[in-house]
Amino acid sequence: MKKSLKLTVRMLSIPISLLFVLGVVAMFVPSSVSAQSIAFTNVRIVDGNGGEPVERGTIVIDGRKIVAVGPASNVAIPQGARSFDEHGRTALPGLADMHVHLTGGWDGVSADMLGYQRYMNALLYAGVTTVLDTGNVESYILQLRTETAAGRLLGPRIYCVGPLVDGPDAFWPELSRVVASQDQVPGLVRDLAAEKVDLIKLYAGLSDLDVQAISAEAKKHNLRTIIDAHGRNGSIELMREGIAGWAHLPTRKLSDEAIATAKQNHLFFITTLSVFEAFTWRRFQDPSFLDQPLISDTTPPFALAELRKLAHEQADKRPLASLLDAESNVKRLLQAGILIAAGTDAPYPGDFQGEGIHHELELLVESGLTPLEAIMVATKNAAMIMKADTEWGTLEPGKLADILIVDGKPDQNIRETKNVVEVVREGKLLDRNKLKLNPDTDPGYHPVGGMEAPGTE
Repeated sequence: MKKSLKLTVRMLSIPISLLFVLGVVAMFVPSSVSAQSIAFTNVRIVDGNGGEPVERGTIVIDGRKIVAVGPASNVAIPQGARSFDEHGRTALPGLADMHVHLTGGWDGVSADMLGYQRYMNALLYAGVTTVLDTGNVESYILQLRTETAAGRLLGPRIYCVGPLVDGPDAFWPELSRVVASQDQVPGLVRDLAAEKVDLIKLYAGLSDLDVQAISAEAKKHNLRTIIDAHGRNGSIELMREGIAGWAHLPTRKLSDEAIATAKQNHLFFITTLSVFEAFTWRRFQDPSFLDQPLISDTTPPFALAELRKLAHEQADKRPLASLLDAESNVKRLLQAGILIAAGTDAPYPGDFQGEGIHHELELLVESGLTPLEAIMVATKNAAMIMKADTEWGTLEPGKLADILIVDGKPDQNIRETKNVVEVVREGKLLDRNKLKLNPDTDPGYHPVGGMEAPGTE
């Protein structure tokens, strides 16, 4: 299992002043609206830009998009809109997990390709409206992305890299395209571009020259590369080979030179603190976390039983050095103006689809970020990495209406993001009860161990 660790992340903090927000929200609201129009009133608004919340706010949605957002005094509710009084709850942008694997079994090494609807439901149930799949069975993830985008499959917005691109001895053979010679590079990149992958994911078995060649070829097709180089994550040498970013934070402290090089080359980092913690078994010191609704309502009973068994077997606490070193990089990258976005590398034991990004927020705050900064890392910054920040990621007029409403004030206590009350996905208010796993009707598909990487434990 150790070899499957991936390491990296980065972030840019550009908070918009409250004055600007108040100016934007005083926009025209149409007097006639569609049957899908919704207004949330008496709601605290954390818009994802990093600024202080708007108290006693109103959000108006028409169709798939936000048409007005801000203090109630500045926003008119159109006649005919369905209105929901939120009684002081907090609205924030739908969360984005920028490192998931929608094929993985609960243990992180097996495959569960029949369990896709569980994953999708668990993500939406937790208010995760966008994911980046960072390595998968190629045709499988492309179909999931297509069907979800078409609305035939209920799930979050999916971005994907398709397969991993690895060297001749691929770490995850079933998930990989192998490069044994640079002569293969133009054809491989051409194929991935034709499949319209969103990024190309490079893996640890590639040489620096391979990384350079693939990154250069990708740019010809308007594609960018990210990399998981295992122990070399954060390497200054690899930062100069044309990559766009790192799929994990390094699990060693970055030097000042490395941070300067990352900034000079406009690289981003994806955090994945949750998976680093998973390998310490720290969460399992108190297995009561498995009773949290975001986990217990969406995880099959057999998996919960196995996890409780693991909690008993792994009672010994393992060293936290790698996690703490990764956490030490977060604030320094943010302060340097480097773009970082939240990701989890789910699923692994203790690292769940859906709940995982909420726990990632907790770890980001543990790393020194404020709750508002952490929320921005899991919303606005994610959209910036995908160059989609004009479309989603913040609660602003004209953006897609991906909204999470929680009971509490997560800008003051980040743990309160888990108190999910309502989820809106592109303007549609979801029935969260239908997203819960029903053991009586769930087929009970069990994962198989065919994807385990060589040498894992």
